[in-house]
Formats: sequence, structure tokens, C-alpha cells
Amino acid sequence: MRIFDSGKIAPDFYVTGPPGGPVYLLNADRPALFDAGVSAFAQAYVNDIRAALDGRAPAYLFLTHAHFDHVGSAGVFKRVWPDLAIVASPTSADILRRPGAIELITLLNAGSLSLAREQGFEPLNEAPFEPVTVDLTAAPDQIFDLGGGLTVQAMAAPGHTRDFTSYWIPARKILISSEAAGNNDGAGAVLPEFLVDIDGYLANITRFAQLDIEILCPGHKLVLTGEDAREHLRRSPAATRQYIAMAEDFLRDTKGDLDAAAEMIKEAEWEPLPWPKQPEQAYMLNTRQRVLKVWERMQAK
Repeated sequence: MRIFDSGKIAPDFYVTGPPGGPVYLLNADRPALFDAGVSAFAQAYVNDIRAALDGRAPAYLFLTHAHFDHVGSAGVFKRVWPDLAIVASPTSADILRRPGAIELITLLNAGSLSLAREQGFEPLNEAPFEPVTVDLTAAPDQIFDLGGGLTVQAMAAPGHTRDFTSYWIPARKILISSEAAGNNDGAGAVLPEFLVDIDGYLANITRFAQLDIEILCPGHKLVLTGEDAREHLRRSPAATRQYIAMAEDFLRDTKGDLDAAAEMIKEAEWEPLPWPKQPEQAYMLNTRQRVLKVWERMQAK
């Protein structure tokens, strides 16, 4: 099944905020949030989380990586729930201390606020991104106990970014993969998301496919369950290879012009997508990086 809605999608498991930039919630003895979306939707997340937890406070916020649309409301969450423990990889923790990274995260969140305002989304958080500090760093395969037989396993998954961590909830067969296994266009096609390591990215997908997954959270737009979740993982390697072949063709056509090739990919991939979709500025930053990785791979042959 492809679930495009917010709210409860499985027992004690919720999508909060808009599905295009969700925060996932597992209601356990020690409730856990997964990712923090964008700052513009902070109040929507808080409202949904409070409603689902009936006044209880979340205990953990697990961050997959330090991109603007996954950490945007983390500072708000920490202010609303001061005892919340923010968990991320050591590399994510380092990134979130860097002034240049904070500046870029703030800029891109401001862009998302402008888009949300144009689309009439309510309620909107008009305040800028609030920088945040990671409380606990997650080692590869570290287990976090949520009580009541529920645990979260941190799975180091560099490939989309160097700091990436996915999260596996074995008792519920839920994988918060986010972009580590690619995004989904909503119709079933997989959108590859490697930015730093193509081989590592493919290795992650192979590892994920060996899990007994019933609920897959790619990170944006929808949640996949049952056979649709498994089909996404089966299609992801082939989609990655097709993307690489397309980028190679464009790079040959443009004689290695990375910017021109990225524009051609935007025309083929991003422009046909309906809203909500990744803001153009963020998409082009990522696409140019993907094109660079393909170019480096071509040069190494």
C-alpha cells in the first residue's frame, strides 16, 4: 500500500505534519520521533505530536542526516520538550556545529517557508531555523530501548550523505530509511538519492532488502507498506543504474559540463513532478552533486 496521508498509519505509528516533509512518531513507553522536517511546519508537527501522545512528551528525536529538510524543526522540538534527547551520527553532530552548515540550513528553510506561504499552508512557523545540538551520538548498529519490547537500531548508511543513519524498529518491522533507499515519486518509480558514494548507497539497499520490512518510510511524500515497500527496494538498484546511465549520456553530450548536465536532468526528472516536491534550489544542489559523483565514476574507468 502507498499511504499519502498524515495521521496513524499503523498501531502507535504516525506521520505528523504534511507528508511531503514528515516527522514520524512511534508511541512507546519512551516515545520516539524520527527526523524534524522543515522549520515552516514546526507548529503543525507539534500539534500532531501532542494529539497523538495525549499530552505526553517524546523522549527521543532520531535524525537521519543533517539536511535542512530533516533537521528544520529540531530546535523547536527541543524548546517545547526540553528533556527530549536528540540522537544522530557523530558526523551529523559535527555538521550541526558548523557555522557554514547552519547558514545554509537556515537559508534553505527560509526558502521552504516562502513556498509553504505561497501554497497557503497553515499553521506556519514564521521564525527562522533554530540551531540545535545533538545530545547522543549513535554508533553503527547501536540499540536504543523504548520500553515495552520496542527497540530502535541505528543503521549507519552513508551514500546519500556521509552522515546518514537509518533506523530499524524490528518489533514493528518498520524501517525509517529516508533517502538511503531512494525517494518514491508516488506512482511507484524510485528516485535515486546518492550524493557522496554510489557503491555505498547500493550496498545499503542490499542490506535493507534482507530485513523483514512491512513499513518503509522513504522520507518524503508517502509511506510504503507490505509488497509496495519490498517492491521499492527491489526497484531501487535498477533505478540507480538507469539514473547513472542518463547522467553519463548528458555528460557526454555536454562534454563534461556538470552544470549543463544537471539542468538536463532537472528538465527530465524534477520539472514533471507535481507539487509538493523538493524546492528547486535544494534539488539543484543535490543534482549537481549526483552528477559530480557520476562524472568521477566515468573518469575512474
